[in-house]
Amino acid sequence: MRNTFALVNRTPPEILSLIPDYWEDDHKDETLIKLTHVCRGWREIFISRPSLWTSLDCTDVDKTRVYAERSKYSPLQLRLGQSYRAEAFLLAVPHIPRLKTLVVSGDPTEILPALVEHFSCAVPLLDKLKISFARNQAPNLPEKLFNGDLSSLCELSLSGVTTPLPWRGLSNLTTFKLCHVPKDKILVTQLLDFFESAPHLRHIYIRDSIPNSSNAPAERVVILPYLEDLHIIAQPAHSILLDHLFIPDGASLCLEFKFSGKEPPIQSYLPSSEVLYNLSHITAANFCFGPERRFIQLHGPSGELCILGNWIRGHESLHAGTPKFIQTLDQFDISRIQSLAITLSGYRSRNSDITKWKIYRILCRMDDLRILVLTQCKNLPFIDVLNPDKNPDKIVLCSKLEEITLYVNHPSEFHVDELLDMAEGRASRDAKLSAITIVSTDALAPTKKVFLLRKHVDYVEYKFDDTLPEWDTVPS
Repeated sequence: MRNTFALVNRTPPEILSLIPDYWEDDHKDETLIKLTHVCRGWREIFISRPSLWTSLDCTDVDKTRVYAERSKYSPLQLRLGQSYRAEAFLLAVPHIPRLKTLVVSGDPTEILPALVEHFSCAVPLLDKLKISFARNQAPNLPEKLFNGDLSSLCELSLSGVTTPLPWRGLSNLTTFKLCHVPKDKILVTQLLDFFESAPHLRHIYIRDSIPNSSNAPAERVVILPYLEDLHIIAQPAHSILLDHLFIPDGASLCLEFKFSGKEPPIQSYLPSSEVLYNLSHITAANFCFGPERRFIQLHGPSGELCILGNWIRGHESLHAGTPKFIQTLDQFDISRIQSLAITLSGYRSRNSDITKWKIYRILCRMDDLRILVLTQCKNLPFIDVLNPDKNPDKIVLCSKLEEITLYVNHPSEFHVDELLDMAEGRASRDAKLSAITIVSTDALAPTKKVFLLRKHVDYVEYKFDDTLPEWDTVPS
């Protein structure tokens, strides 16, 4: 009686059988087996649901046989890793036509022959394929795999393998990842052919897999109408592939690179202005300087570009990367930027000397700037250049500037006197600020001095917040 009225035993079977869907994958199989040992009723409930028994790893013969039987006609997930057993895999071979997911890793000398022998047939239900080997091996993926037809495939991830590309029937493919392909093993034309065979691609991630030169005609352009984000990591980053892609409005681009050895010419790895036509009117930017993180994020009304880079090398001083950073920024039209965020990340010493005159070079090009956000900028290195009496050309810089927001860890990290001088100087030149907001992690605010700003600024606010915004915060 007590057992019958226990809450868990009053759970309807159709609800109870759904609970394993919400488990983490790490120990799902082990826990599922335990459920069938609780009682006869539970055993019947969980065994009678075929979709719970569809994950095959081929590490145990008995387990593979039981899962294959209990899964009945449900689509299968098959993982072949370092510890898979050939005997168990042979039990899964008759069920290959109902594969929905295939993940392959481990030793290619053992696994690839098995793939060639048993996966030369069409797999009509396969919607996720992931093949990953060590980058120093890069074996060839056979052309006849899956009979070259992957008509249901939605997600394709290839790492450490070479393949002629493209396969046929990729009209449903939305996500493509390609990593660690030797540069002499793939051509730009092959990538373009692949993109043309997968017109519905939305997400593309390419890492260390683009050659240093293009064999495609300059006039060849592939349209990716559904593209949402494209992330390219290269050494160094360059525009070889971007020059042949029509990037739609609203797509997000990210180029990531590192300098190693001799520094390449700046022009060699920047995208051409024609490629980023939809970012010609950049309205917001987020700059981060520092040894821990360096990036440029540019946002327009229809898209964004993020360039992540190692602008400094290990033997250089902290400020050495800033000229390269600004040299990179010189390639873009930033005259229409209205919102700018600047973060100094990871500096442990004075940073006012690092960026002051260099930031002046940036701000003097931003005639339309309305909002400026400064995060972790100790000693306010940028405030001097906003003061007409202290900047190099004695002019009102960013004359349309209306709001400044400062995020600081401690009030001692900035000088209110500098703010007062800047606000007074701008007010006297008909460039009065409408608002200054200071957000500090220290509740003991120097309120008296801060609110002297009210003489020269319409609205002043000091906030306490124990957490500062993340380094990749972009002003809205």
